[in-house]
Amino acid sequence: MKSRRSIRFIATILFVRATRTFMKTLRLKGTHFPGQLAKKLYPDFLTRIDKPDKIIAVTGTNGKTTVANMVADLARSFGLTFAHNAYGSNIEEGIITTLLDSTTLTGKKKLPLAILEIDERLTRIIFKAIHPDYLIITNLFRESYLRNAHGEFIYNLLDESIPSETHLIVNADDLLSQNLAIGRPHTSFGIARLSGEKAFTENLIRDIILCPQCHGPLTDLFIRYHHIGRSRCETCGWHSLNPDYEITAVLAAGTQDALPFNKLPDADTLVLGTKDGEEKYPFRGENILDLYNELATVTLFRALGKTRDEIADALSDIVIGRSRKEVLEAGEKRIYRMLAKGKNPIAVSRVLDAVHSIPGKKQFILLIDTSTDTITLDDNAAWIFDADLALLNDSDISRVVIAGGRCEDFRLALLFAGVDERKIVTRQDRRDAADAILLEEGPETIAILYSLYSEPISRTVTKRLYERLAKEAP
Repeated sequence: MKSRRSIRFIATILFVRATRTFMKTLRLKGTHFPGQLAKKLYPDFLTRIDKPDKIIAVTGTNGKTTVANMVADLARSFGLTFAHNAYGSNIEEGIITTLLDSTTLTGKKKLPLAILEIDERLTRIIFKAIHPDYLIITNLFRESYLRNAHGEFIYNLLDESIPSETHLIVNADDLLSQNLAIGRPHTSFGIARLSGEKAFTENLIRDIILCPQCHGPLTDLFIRYHHIGRSRCETCGWHSLNPDYEITAVLAAGTQDALPFNKLPDADTLVLGTKDGEEKYPFRGENILDLYNELATVTLFRALGKTRDEIADALSDIVIGRSRKEVLEAGEKRIYRMLAKGKNPIAVSRVLDAVHSIPGKKQFILLIDTSTDTITLDDNAAWIFDADLALLNDSDISRVVIAGGRCEDFRLALLFAGVDERKIVTRQDRRDAADAILLEEGPETIAILYSLYSEPISRTVTKRLYERLAKEAP
């Protein structure tokens, strides 16, 4: 799209660049402030600024940051130069800031590619100015009550906003978002029911129980979690997409036998079924979420024309979710520090389940409190009761520490979920969480789950726990 450039537009760019340079000189952070300023001075800025020749966008409820970072990692391995909002905002102002980085002093394009993570709610605004060539939709779920408590609401926004020429990369296992592929160019991905995997998983939340086409009852073939799985409608004939790229098995080094589902952390290879035959790729993840994130990335680059060998080589050095997970070894103890999006019951449930699936003894520290320093009027704690906290009642889990201003709400939700009250410890001050962990002999996983705004304190807690284990462990 060729943009018209006025003197006011060029003056806006120059002023915003000067402001950003001044902020950097003062070491001030502000990943979306330059975009905010540009939009204030020139409301149609996003439409007018030159765009790269190719745009890859990533959206969805969960996993979009991880997938966008993987796409960028592979693009970098292929020698591509691009703009990417990896450390910025995924709303309009952050995307303006990213595109400023991809243009010359006066706003003419200088990079051939942009990889943009986009907030799913704001696609209705951003897609008026930006038409992605490829759009990955990771999944659509209900989220925070304040942001998106209804997945079909977000589905309708996307359905109305996605440009007709955009090629979709869709999750064939998502009974909701896969329907965006109808009538649009698309490539789909999915994961078959793996060896040893349960046919049906019960969760507190499942939003899609009726046929998306005729609203009759669905017949489930298998349900992995929530509304992720395969179903069909006996009334109108609707059925889940048949994936173009489907993981059929995961393997461990030195064997060709499929690993059982509960041994995913031991996997180093995933096997894909495609219309052209079987393909294998290295896998450096630990759980089903990691499989979906890598699969979405592989599917995109296969759709872009990259060969299996090229993608496999690029994946060999990539660890999935590196930016959102830290693993430390302290003797026989392993500390997992992992992001679990606050106020998002499905994201928290998925992370709990991923750690719960790790064999052996475990303890948890939950820093996913909805409050920050004070509890505000919009701090709705009802979402806590929608999370699958019953997972924490497993006999392998010896202690659950909840820290923060809402810790007693979490305690109540845990009790409602059937968790043994003797396991539960609460701390109002998050910094005290590390001192509440039990010190026991033998190997063990200690998971520290944090929300975006508790990331700094999670590092403090991790450091204190690591030092305590090193000093006091039997």
